[in-house]
Amino acid sequence: MKPLTTLLCSLLVACPALAQQAELEHGIESFDAAWKIINTQHFDADFNGVDWDAVRAELRPQAQAAEDMEGIRAVIRDMLSRLGQSHFSLIEKEFLGGGAQGAAASPAGTVGFDVRFRGGQAWVTQVEEGGPAALAGVRPGWILQAIDGKSVKELIQEAPASDTLRPDTFMRKALMPRIGGAVGSTASYRFVGSDPTNDSGAAQSPVDPGSGEMELAGVELKLIRVERDAVPFDIAGLPTFYLVLRSHRFEHKGRTIGVVHFSNWFSGISKQIDFALVAMRDCDGLVLDLRGNSGGDGMMAARVAGHFFAKREVLGIQRMRQRNMRYTIRPRLKVNGDKVEPFLGPLVILADETTGSCSEVFTGGMQALGRAHVIGERSAGAALPALLTKLPNGDYLLHAIGDFLTSKGDSMESDGVKPDLVVPLRLQDLRAGRDAAMQAAASWIESQLDD
Repeated sequence: MKPLTTLLCSLLVACPALAQQAELEHGIESFDAAWKIINTQHFDADFNGVDWDAVRAELRPQAQAAEDMEGIRAVIRDMLSRLGQSHFSLIEKEFLGGGAQGAAASPAGTVGFDVRFRGGQAWVTQVEEGGPAALAGVRPGWILQAIDGKSVKELIQEAPASDTLRPDTFMRKALMPRIGGAVGSTASYRFVGSDPTNDSGAAQSPVDPGSGEMELAGVELKLIRVERDAVPFDIAGLPTFYLVLRSHRFEHKGRTIGVVHFSNWFSGISKQIDFALVAMRDCDGLVLDLRGNSGGDGMMAARVAGHFFAKREVLGIQRMRQRNMRYTIRPRLKVNGDKVEPFLGPLVILADETTGSCSEVFTGGMQALGRAHVIGERSAGAALPALLTKLPNGDYLLHAIGDFLTSKGDSMESDGVKPDLVVPLRLQDLRAGRDAAMQAAASWIESQLDD
């Protein structure tokens, strides 16, 4: 009989090895499950021109040869990338449930500014009033260079690559979680911007005389992340979403224009969206600002569209492997039990490269029906309806099950929604405090009312 100490040592050595072996087996099962799910549920029987059987034959041996779960996940991601389409991704279980990595993937804390990428630079586009960034003097038009000593370029390189997102869209998606973080945490942000203690402009010098562009002095700010003024919303398989809705109205040449912006299409703010749109019924024109709206529940698109039609219409069709599904618009004649009238006045949708998924379904569908005038820049081109399925190892597979086609038969996947009026984002507008797209929206609404 072996001594007790020898037996315990043997168990301690064996247990980690057995656990790792079990993990690898679950990883192979997950590879097989992901391949099978796509094989049976992808909306295109030709898999976007990819030989799906050949992909499995090539990559499964690589998954079997992987030494750890990260190696298997890399092979699964390689498999998904072969399709060259949006809404195919692997979401690791560690990024869910509020752990340390989960907090990094979906940060609860914010310093109150947003960015867009142009020419590889992170331009500050919005600064939340009263937030840490605003109180420290950060202004639209500043350029974010680094966070905690790491350059923006380095931070982006640490994120998983994407073959389906356009560069500007991908870079923002990769950077935004690093701007935020745990509530109460502190980070150092380096900007190219004017010194908030020096409003004289003495530190500024022209980059190119006559261009109007200014080279601003560098500034390093330590900011404390605070709780978001948002509604947390959880959906199985995804990091927490923080839902925001803001609305206001303004006067333009004697006309009242209502503006409604919301961050995502989820039930957590569906009632607030309804109430905000009803509150704008007396406006002369309405602007739906979907810049920064990355998508959500596709079924909400037709519901919201019902606020703008007096009779039934079809927003578009979801084409799937076995059948098609109509997105039917029904006029919203009641909200919370109260009778309402549809808003039939001029409607503008503002879009840019961050307008994705369900926002593209709504924007493209409304544009095709001639009910909305789209202003801004081309949308993300990531418009495939998708599902989330849990894999044997606890990870989740996001996989497209359909392609959305407008009433004109157009798909937004890859190409995105093309604006009726292109208004590019310009640094000089940001620094001057101008929202050129919003100004263009007001001018268009005025033109429609004067006809």
